[in-house]
Amino acid sequence: KCDVTSIHKIKENKERALIREITSIISIPSSSSHFCLDDENLTKSVKVSSLKQNATKCVGLDFENVTKDVLDQKSSNLCVPISVATLLRFAIKNDLGFEDEYDQYTAVNILSTLTLIVYPRSMAGLNLHPNQKETKFQTNEIELLLERLCKKTYLMETGWQIIRKIFSEEEDRPKKSTCVFEQVILHENFVFLRPLTVTGAYLLPNGEVIFHQMTLDRIENNEYVLQNNQFSDDHPPVIRIKQRLPHYAIPHFIAHLIYQTGNNIEVVGNIQNVLISERHNMNSNEWYLLPHAYSITLVPE
Repeated sequence: KCDVTSIHKIKENKERALIREITSIISIPSSSSHFCLDDENLTKSVKVSSLKQNATKCVGLDFENVTKDVLDQKSSNLCVPISVATLLRFAIKNDLGFEDEYDQYTAVNILSTLTLIVYPRSMAGLNLHPNQKETKFQTNEIELLLERLCKKTYLMETGWQIIRKIFSEEEDRPKKSTCVFEQVILHENFVFLRPLTVTGAYLLPNGEVIFHQMTLDRIENNEYVLQNNQFSDDHPPVIRIKQRLPHYAIPHFIAHLIYQTGNNIEVVGNIQNVLISERHNMNSNEWYLLPHAYSITLVPE
């Protein structure tokens, strides 16, 4: 008999023989001997080491809090876990005072653990050309990933504990700690305390709105200074957005707000935000931020 209880025993190293029971009923077809970029099994056999070899960065950028080297997400849709990995690296160093002497807690290693173990997604696009089905599966909501990072599941410990144990020796790991995330609301007078993961909205000339997760490094001269992981000639690795600009919300929400209040100003406590959308005065070819942003903190036990 092989069930969830058996898996728990395996985690506790009590019933190693049960692995044979599981592998006898779970199998992944091997890729063919012919190399094909559209092979649906290809990413199952791609090793993390090949990601390290093919990952590209833009280095030495003007950031004060997050890393000055920006990982290029290329054609992948992995902006959410990349931003979370960036916040985790900041928290590991600043909350726990940890110095990564052996380069085990790099951006690539944390990203690999997030996308392959903590919240499984395809890695396609970082080191190979993905088909559309693979990149569509990569998208995820920031809150879902943060919840998984900070909370246990029935079968596994918190995502942070999995990442903390990347290094095999306890004495060389970040100290034992609890990962917590907090939602904040951006506004014109927002005071920056630590890096945040934020969502940007961008209206294309054809009327389509695209969304992209970025990392807020700081506020400088009344501008948000953002780390962008999908850079091009039009969208550099460092993006600046004026703090006074309106924030994006979906058209239905704004229409309902106008119906209720007569205007497009959202009031939350003592915070007021002017909201725009593709149907409400949003300029094309310009970045706007959604009002909700998130921080990650590691609290020593």
